[in-house]
Amino acid sequence: MLRLLSRTLFCMLFVIVCGPLFAADWQAGFSKTVITPKKPVWLSGYGHRDHPAEGKVHDLYAKAAAFQSPDGTRFVLVTTDLGSMSPEIYNHVLEQAKAQWQLGRESLVINASHTHCAPEICAERKVFHRLPDQAEADLVDYIDTQLKPKLVQIVGEALGALQPAHLSVSQSAAYFGKSRRFPTEDGNIVNDRYDAGITDNTVPVLRVTGPKGKLRGVLFGYPCHNTTLAFYQFCGDYAGFAQYDIEEQHPDAVAMFVMGCGGDQNPYPRHGANGLNYAKQHGRELADAVLTSLKGPQLAITGDLKVAATDVTLELEPLPPLDELRKQAEGGEESIYSRKANYLLNQLKTNGKVELTQNCPLNVAKFGNELLFIFVSGETVLDYARLSQFQFGGQMVWVAGYNNDVFAYLPSQRILIEGGYEGRTGIVHQLTPTPFLPNVEEIVMGGIRQLVEQVSAPAKTSP
Repeated sequence: MLRLLSRTLFCMLFVIVCGPLFAADWQAGFSKTVITPKKPVWLSGYGHRDHPAEGKVHDLYAKAAAFQSPDGTRFVLVTTDLGSMSPEIYNHVLEQAKAQWQLGRESLVINASHTHCAPEICAERKVFHRLPDQAEADLVDYIDTQLKPKLVQIVGEALGALQPAHLSVSQSAAYFGKSRRFPTEDGNIVNDRYDAGITDNTVPVLRVTGPKGKLRGVLFGYPCHNTTLAFYQFCGDYAGFAQYDIEEQHPDAVAMFVMGCGGDQNPYPRHGANGLNYAKQHGRELADAVLTSLKGPQLAITGDLKVAATDVTLELEPLPPLDELRKQAEGGEESIYSRKANYLLNQLKTNGKVELTQNCPLNVAKFGNELLFIFVSGETVLDYARLSQFQFGGQMVWVAGYNNDVFAYLPSQRILIEGGYEGRTGIVHQLTPTPFLPNVEEIVMGGIRQLVEQVSAPAKTSP
């Protein structure tokens, strides 16, 4: 009996110790580069901005993680300390990645942390922000001569740095992110802290080590706006501080923040005279959650990598009556509502119609049988993470928002029904013409299911 017990314990130890060794058939590579503008440019996020940046708290970064599974499938995730990501920038990087490294649309994702203290690169700035001509010229120069080349560069560097690696996943939590959809007594939803609201505080973590156990990189997520700060300095907000804190503890590793489905969550406390201290505090809490997770139990990733991508077409509400649009447009450039009305009227005049659809890119990467990584575009609300985790359970399901094209808030059916900024009124700031129809959740989740089925299908064997 003792011999049998000893043999059993030995076999268990063999599985625990040697199990991750099989994952060394994986390869991973990392790269990072500073993307802080060389001169002051307009900052992102807040409509009240009226002048360029006034310096920096710390540098902004773009970072790339490249993965290759035993069967040769590759996937590159780029994370950025940026407020947004546009199709123009993403498509430029994709075209270069295809030409130089044969990387397809299904194998490249660019995630934005949504810090509001980064260069204003969003496409709608030309319509809604009333930037001075020189400010717009400075942003175009930054995008074309600094940002685009550096994003292409780190994709290639990460692929060139592929080395044998062990991959494992774990999960922790941080609690400064809270619902910002506060219900008033009159039945409206306003943007304010709501402790009783639906929240998501999970911190998913992907650990990448070398064959001898040295930490090479860590990807971690959190579903919360990077809006602790509201001043005029370049800063990655809490996500930036968390990355700095982790890399201080592990100077040979690359720490990458992946923005989650935080469209309806804010960090609290925030803003005001203590905003910078709050950002550091939240960053420290998030970093501590990640560092604790790195030391805890890990689920080793084995098997192969499968990737897939698609675009779904979201349907929009009809335009307001023309008379209403013309009345709204009378304000000229004085209000955001008149600017949006003039934008729509110009579309009608130029094209004869306004396209009442919105393209929504989706990506899925399945890491073995242990991690299902789902990437949704737009300012994704947390319901999409909850729905995906419920539908595709049985593995770690990690859902990231703010990928490839941050076109507008992407509401769920619940949030559309409730209304409020994320459901309706926020659309006034976006190029997307009108709010989404109630079938938006059905279309998005249908696209995700299609991709999950694709990456979950058994591999075809040769006859």
